Amino acid sequence: MFNHLQRFAMIGQRIVLPNDTDSFIVEEIKERLEKRLTVRIAFGGNSMYPTIDGNSDYVHLAPLGDKLHEGEIYLFINDGHCVIHRLVRIQPDGMLDFRGDNNTSYEYVGRDAVLAHLVSVEHSDGSIESCDSARFRHRSHRALIRHALHKGVHTLFCRRQRLWQRWIYFPLLIVLMWAPMGVLGVPLDNFVFGIRLDHLIHASIFIPCTLYLMDFGPQPTTGRRRIGVSVWIVAILIGITTETVQYLLPYRGFDINDLAANFLGVTIGWLALRLASRRK
Repeated sequence: MFNHLQRFAMIGQRIVLPNDTDSFIVEEIKERLEKRLTVRIAFGGNSMYPTIDGNSDYVHLAPLGDKLHEGEIYLFINDGHCVIHRLVRIQPDGMLDFRGDNNTSYEYVGRDAVLAHLVSVEHSDGSIESCDSARFRHRSHRALIRHALHKGVHTLFCRRQRLWQRWIYFPLLIVLMWAPMGVLGVPLDNFVFGIRLDHLIHASIFIPCTLYLMDFGPQPTTGRRRIGVSVWIVAILIGITTETVQYLLPYRGFDINDLAANFLGVTIGWLALRLASRRK
């Protein structure tokens, strides 16, 4: 007697892995895995794009081995949902960090929540890409590198870090803008790629300005903090103020090009934050 998966395959319907763990399809998958059989099913969503195209690809899942390996893709249960994401880190306490290749968020589950591992991907053109192929392993290696970079940047510039880093950034900004640079012996009239070193320093200093201004004011209780235009305006006002004060200092001078460099640095930093906050 045909089970549900076989019956749907016979009539040519595309079975998409459901989020609801109470679905009969999930029960069918568990039964097949317990019998050490491979499961072929569609993967919905774009969280693993471009590794898996949720609109057309099928995934082939196999029972778990003795050990889990970082970089491989697994089917697991998280908060009552079925998820197929890449294992990016095995913590010392045994907890597992999962992340979709097209995501910036993570899932943290235990070993008992993992049901199966991906063995191959069947693309829309009929080709089957094995997870043991050199191309797939190279893609997995790049995904782990992206994860490490993302994790490092997030750790370095998370809100907890920013709260104390801004107490270093803003005093340093004042010192660099108002201190007599000649005492430091820095030749600011040199050129780098045809641009004055002075202007490059001004732009580089003001790039993080919006990053350390975004935490002032009320914080959202849920979701991401929106990087509004007000943050950009306040940073621009700081750039104008620091350059205007130089007009009053006998050892510094007001330069419209320095002011433009401040504006450029603030705008670059603000646009980068906007892009990062909008990415899902």
